[in-house]
Amino acid sequence: MRKKIKWFALIAFIVINSLLIWLDDGDKVERLAYIPTWERVYQADLYETVEAEGVVSYSGESYVYFDKELGSFDGFLVEEGATVKVGDPLFQYQVHDYAETEALLTYELEKVNGEIDAIENAITEMVAFRIPTPSVPVVAGDEEEDGTTVVVAPEQPVEAEVMKEQFIIQKEQELAAKQEQERIIQSQLDDLQSTGAIITVESPFEGKIKEISSTLSDPIIRVEHTSLLVKGDIGESARVEVEVEQPVEVVLKENGQTLLGFITNIKDSPYEVEVDSKSIYPIEVGFKEGQVLDTIYPGYHADLTITVNESIQANTVDTSMVQQHHVWRMNDSGKVELVPVQTGILMGDQLEVISGLAHGNVITEEEIHSDFSGMPFITPLKISHVPWLTIGQGDWLAYMTKGIIVR
Repeated sequence: MRKKIKWFALIAFIVINSLLIWLDDGDKVERLAYIPTWERVYQADLYETVEAEGVVSYSGESYVYFDKELGSFDGFLVEEGATVKVGDPLFQYQVHDYAETEALLTYELEKVNGEIDAIENAITEMVAFRIPTPSVPVVAGDEEEDGTTVVVAPEQPVEAEVMKEQFIIQKEQELAAKQEQERIIQSQLDDLQSTGAIITVESPFEGKIKEISSTLSDPIIRVEHTSLLVKGDIGESARVEVEVEQPVEVVLKENGQTLLGFITNIKDSPYEVEVDSKSIYPIEVGFKEGQVLDTIYPGYHADLTITVNESIQANTVDTSMVQQHHVWRMNDSGKVELVPVQTGILMGDQLEVISGLAHGNVITEEEIHSDFSGMPFITPLKISHVPWLTIGQGDWLAYMTKGIIVR
């Protein structure tokens, strides 16, 4: 009989307490969340990549032409397979009319000199230009009819400096090309004036002589560039993400060698436009300077990893921590709270947290009922983390007494 009473009392105790918890509005019965596992928000470098395949190739070829109206072809000065640099002689021809040819070369030389002067002046003016740093917004015109004032934020000085530098770099490249053109014309004019009839045509390109036309049909010489690049293909979904200048990791399939490159060109049109087939877009990858490419030859196949997005030292959590864009966080007050988060790059099991959490926050993946939000939590004691050697130090009795009184 006594045993039955004990069982009845135990069941009644459990039922009554469960009923009180169920009817409680959260102010009288304190709930405790038991959290056996937890982690901290850490920082990591995260990358979003696109995979592709490619093949090493020469960067292209250039063509040399001969205008038969200028004179009679005299002879080639190079052979197929020969390597040429800018300025190396390619062929000679004999002019029909000395005076007319001299006048034409002189006119072209003066024209190029004028273009060089214009480019140099543009560079000088841009270098001397000082970008103002406005301290207040610029008011654009009078007030509108509804009484509002249109305020235009000044352009960021940093962006303006970048645009200035890009302009100077572009003009310097144009200047170098025009100066080389000037040198070639001056050399032809010197040949004409010294020989009286013969002009030597020099190579405007650096590379290998791929083909010489024995019939003198244009182009009479094809120069293959010896610089290397990687030609590859990407699909439709990747075309939306891939852009020029994005970094690329190139891994050669032949020997596993890893090289660094960047997207130099990407076509807007696919190879073919068919309703029943996927669109494939060609891309080109250039190699970064300072890498040894002597043992790499055209035809080598490679795996390409294109970095389309990156976040350095991003606040990172495991993907299992985030449920429906929310995370359970254990705050410094000893309570759990359900916080919304905005996520970014997903790399494997690592997920970037853009907002909602800070580096070092304590979070858990445990399934906790939403009613426990704002409630205290407890975690299991980790014996290995207890500083046993310091337990007897300090006023431990006062702390223990305070803990008993609080509970």
